Amino acid sequence: MKKLLPAIFLTIILLPSSASGQEGYRQAGFRSGYHGGIFFQMNFDAGNTEIGYNAMLGFNNNGIQLTGLRIIYERAILDISPDLYFCWGYGGHAGFIVTDNIMYLGERYNFPNERFCPVFGADGWAAFEYRFRKIPLNIGVNIKPFVELTMPSFVNVMPGNLGISISYIF
Repeated sequence: MKKLLPAIFLTIILLPSSASGQEGYRQAGFRSGYHGGIFFQMNFDAGNTEIGYNAMLGFNNNGIQLTGLRIIYERAILDISPDLYFCWGYGGHAGFIVTDNIMYLGERYNFPNERFCPVFGADGWAAFEYRFRKIPLNIGVNIKPFVELTMPSFVNVMPGNLGISISYIF
């Protein structure tokens, strides 16, 4: 399993953009926050808007989570800056944590020893992203609320998962 995840991530990064049949651009970077991590994203023009597909690999609570998002970019907010974009999206995540306690509805539940706990969830996405024209760099402020099911039978709701993302465009 430890060898399979890096191989899948490298395959996604190295996948040429021409394989999709559309031209777009790629970006890779990192996101801070509770469910932060490294990410790879492909963006494509779709009529009057731009669509991005984001794959993020996060590490928290002694575990790993893979998140997939579909992000819709609104055209530039021209009143403020032609390089400032608002985007929103949705997706999901799956992975696992290894812990000896879980917070549920404000209460902590302790286990006698550490447990392997699979997690599955649904994610939302809203962000403001600034695109630099002279250098291949994007900086964004985002919120990624989520609801997840942690086995054994715990539901975690995080309405305010704020983060900052920095990415390199190639």
